[in-house]
Amino acid sequence: MTMPLTRPLDVSVVTPTYNRARLIERALNSVRLQTHRASRIIVVDDGSVDGTPDIARAWSERHSFPVHVEVLERNGGPAVARNRGIELAESSYVAFLDSDDEHLPDTLATLCAGLDDHPDAVFSFGDACVVSPDGAQAHGLFAPRIQLEQDAERLTDGRYQLRNATETLLSASIIPTSATCFRRDAARAVGGMPVDFRSGEDWQFFLRMTQQGRFIFTTDDVAVHHRHDDNLTSPNAGEFMAREKLRGLLNLQSGSLGVKLNTAQRQRVTEMLQSQQASWRFHLSKMGLSAYWAGLQGPLGHAIGGGALQQLAADPKSLLRALHASLKGLA
Repeated sequence: MTMPLTRPLDVSVVTPTYNRARLIERALNSVRLQTHRASRIIVVDDGSVDGTPDIARAWSERHSFPVHVEVLERNGGPAVARNRGIELAESSYVAFLDSDDEHLPDTLATLCAGLDDHPDAVFSFGDACVVSPDGAQAHGLFAPRIQLEQDAERLTDGRYQLRNATETLLSASIIPTSATCFRRDAARAVGGMPVDFRSGEDWQFFLRMTQQGRFIFTTDDVAVHHRHDDNLTSPNAGEFMAREKLRGLLNLQSGSLGVKLNTAQRQRVTEMLQSQQASWRFHLSKMGLSAYWAGLQGPLGHAIGGGALQQLAADPKSLLRALHASLKGLA
């Protein structure tokens, strides 16, 4: 199949990547084979050491497809890479595509049309098919996590809009990152993604964008999300994920994220913080007594308040778990 000769859409596809030499061509090909092509792809390499940038450049030359490859001096995480891509884009719209995912043939046409047809919307998205070693699951990311009749309103053109995007996204990101398209000006107005996060940065970005306008979506799959082994399968991954989510909730509570919450939403965040503190202590305790004590005394422990000794007293099971993990490590 050759690249369509239609006039390019006013959209740039931003692809952050890190050591994806084996996978990035699959992502790039999914953009090349769109029914309506993008103005260009912006590949932001986050310090790869496997030749990923060279492969992306060679692919661009081989297919005569406009690709800008930006190589960051050091690994800064996905938020830094995506923000740089937004900055480099010269189009009205930006679509995200992770380098290990794929767009389906009509992805860009579908998502851009949502923004074209609804000028007060800032965000257009769809669902994603999840592919893992166990097989493929259609509508595998968004549909299982939303109550459509309660959270959304069907529009006359067959699309949907979130009734209250802030409320729907308050507890977690339910939107597949590679199935999104948004107005570049709105993303720049909110400051993009928080660069000090390496997990949950997309969730916080989506919440920021809810302050700018409506969220339009289709229930169709517009991307393929591939699940595979990566760095988050390490023994400390649970603590890392719980810590980043806890930090994100603290951002929400303090107002530093720039998301305005009503009284009920602030109460929800307070309740989620309490639950997330327990989750973080659970995963932290599995790393052993020394790591547990250091974590409670560290910046995050101070941020949630109460002091390390008070947290030890409040969660004796985690203290015992930490002691058991240390003794097991000595055996």
